Amino acid sequence: MHNSSWGLRASARRLAVLAGLVSASSWAQTIPVVPLPKATGKSTIEQRYVYAKPDKGEFEMNLIHGGAAPTEVVVQEPMMCQPQAKAKAKIKYDKSKNEVKLIVDFHKALPYRMSYTRPADVSTPYNQFPVSITDAHWQMWFVGRMFTFDTTFYYSATTLQLIGHEEQFPGGPPPNSIPVSVPTMQMIGTPIFEGQPNGNAHVEFNFRYDMILDDRNAGGTLVAFLPYNLCKPDEYGPWYLNGGLPASKAMNFDQVLESIWSGYGIAISSSLEPAVKPSYLDSRDNTMIAWGQAYPGQVAAGMNVDAVGGYFTPPLGCPGTRVNPGFPSAYFNICGP
Repeated sequence: MHNSSWGLRASARRLAVLAGLVSASSWAQTIPVVPLPKATGKSTIEQRYVYAKPDKGEFEMNLIHGGAAPTEVVVQEPMMCQPQAKAKAKIKYDKSKNEVKLIVDFHKALPYRMSYTRPADVSTPYNQFPVSITDAHWQMWFVGRMFTFDTTFYYSATTLQLIGHEEQFPGGPPPNSIPVSVPTMQMIGTPIFEGQPNGNAHVEFNFRYDMILDDRNAGGTLVAFLPYNLCKPDEYGPWYLNGGLPASKAMNFDQVLESIWSGYGIAISSSLEPAVKPSYLDSRDNTMIAWGQAYPGQVAAGMNVDAVGGYFTPPLGCPGTRVNPGFPSAYFNICGP
């Protein structure tokens, strides 16, 4: 995921979650959630739809490089930093035809069959990630619902360790657990592709308006940033739903438009992937991120967004492919010294 896709708006929601966790006098309760007002997308000042008309329309994003979420790999190869390197994405949608199309063009911008090895394994007890990748291909990711909804995670009432997500417990909460509502994203991956040796690529992907399915005909995945243990609520990390959502829980494009209109927006990003993905990466990305962009709050070329604070930072130049720093560690343990 591209860091600009969630940093600015998500920071406030993360702080709200932290406040609820730290101030709770009892762990045996769900954090209250204030419902978001329903956005219409129409400007009351201009009396028109400024971003993304309902039902039918199109919009473009100039993709940029250099950003990723904490612990993700920032793919920033030298060819991507040359003046001629360009990338853009267009989304076209038509509700009456039940069609959504994602069109992405790379011009001398897409590294060809590159390889990369992380300096350390970033796998967690909840998600596995590859350490090395050789002769990689690419996959596009469409983050269509961006923290506009909350889902429930369960923590152990004894150890306060994260147990899992409501999707993993269809029969109801696990015994001796604490439910916590967490702002969540939903995203889908396209079929894997590769460009030409010169860095060019043109890809088009077609989806249904009423059911946006991923490359496995699943409903994509859910993503959240949360503490793995409630004793250290400011030690955040990523969590992905393994195996993907059923098709019946796929997002539709009306929900995508609502995410845009609400101000949280959407995002497009590209990830470096094995040519044949291991099953543990079904419906989720390898978190080695190259080109990406948010909409409508687009980040200007050369600029970056601080992945933790959510603020814009000056251009970094082209420091090369690297691992983004993780979330900062806790300064205290609220469960003891």
